[in-house]
Amino acid sequence: MENKNGSQTEQKTKKRSFSIALFIIIISFGVIIGHGLYTFVYAEGFSYFSDDPAACKNCHVMNQVYESWQRGGHQNAATCNQCHVPHEFFSKWIMKAKSGLHHGYAFTFKDNPVAFSATQESKQIVQQNCISCHKDVSANSICGANVATVGNDGRLKLPAKNEELSCVSCHKQAGHAHNY
Repeated sequence: MENKNGSQTEQKTKKRSFSIALFIIIISFGVIIGHGLYTFVYAEGFSYFSDDPAACKNCHVMNQVYESWQRGGHQNAATCNQCHVPHEFFSKWIMKAKSGLHHGYAFTFKDNPVAFSATQESKQIVQQNCISCHKDVSANSICGANVATVGNDGRLKLPAKNEELSCVSCHKQAGHAHNY
């Protein structure tokens, strides 16, 4: 008798464990599918695969940045991606993924940000892209009364002051008039 009852109890425990595992798997898939639907339907996730600047204003915190870009000097010359992500294929998509995860994390787990500020990596990418697009004028630029030279690392140097600058040090509103 003990073996039969022990065997039945063991089978019930196995069934219960299987049921719990199946329930957890179903809930997990539901969360993943729900999150995917939210991202790609409601939050217009597919738009981020494009180079359309309007995709950047899917987040309301980017509305002012988008509007100032439209009024600025680059609206007919450069898109957000041309300034803010690397131009090489893999680097571009890696940076877009990192930025998207960072923005998603900020909205999900932090207070709703009023504006994003650029990371050091992002600032370096913008600097490289400024120099890349304006290489004809950036080789020897005049910053104030000083001649700045562009080093191999893409940084502007003022020899007289031994000071490093970035293009946006002087051209603060070149792309858009917002926090950089």
